[in-house]
Amino acid sequence: MAAVPAPEGRVGEFELTASGTGGTIKIRGLRLVPLVLLLAAGCRKGDFAPDAKFVDLYVELKLATVGYANDLDKVNEVRRVILAQHQVTPAQFHRQTEDLMSHPESWRKFQETVVTRVEAFQARKDGPKVEAKRDTTKQAASEKGK
Repeated sequence: MAAVPAPEGRVGEFELTASGTGGTIKIRGLRLVPLVLLLAAGCRKGDFAPDAKFVDLYVELKLATVGYANDLDKVNEVRRVILAQHQVTPAQFHRQTEDLMSHPESWRKFQETVVTRVEAFQARKDGPKVEAKRDTTKQAASEKGK
C-alpha cells in the first residue's frame, strides 16, 4: 500500500504543511503570541526606571539650564560639554527622555527625584552663603554698638 500524501492548504483554523517539515498542522494564532507578548510588555505603565547615570545626567543638565538661564548660547555650550562628559549624544538623550516620558508613573517619580536632587544641590550651594551673610550682619551690628 502506498502512503497517502498529506493534503496541503488551509483547513478551518489550521494550516496543513508539506510533509517532511516536522509537523502536519500549524496553528496560525501561535505566530501572533510573541508579538502580543512584546506589545503587552511594552505597554506596561510604571515599570520603566532609568539608571542612576541618566538621573545624574538629567540633574546636571537641569542645573546648567537654571544656572545660565539668561544666556542661551552658554546654556547650549554647557549642555554639549555635559553630554560629552557622560558620553551621550543629544539624540541618545532625547530618545531616553522620550522612553521615560512614555511611562507616566515612572516619569513622575523621575521628576520628583530630579527636583529633590536639584533642591538639595541648591541648598548646599546657598547654605554657607546665607550663613556667612547672617554672620556679617551680626558682626556689623555689634561693631556699630561698640
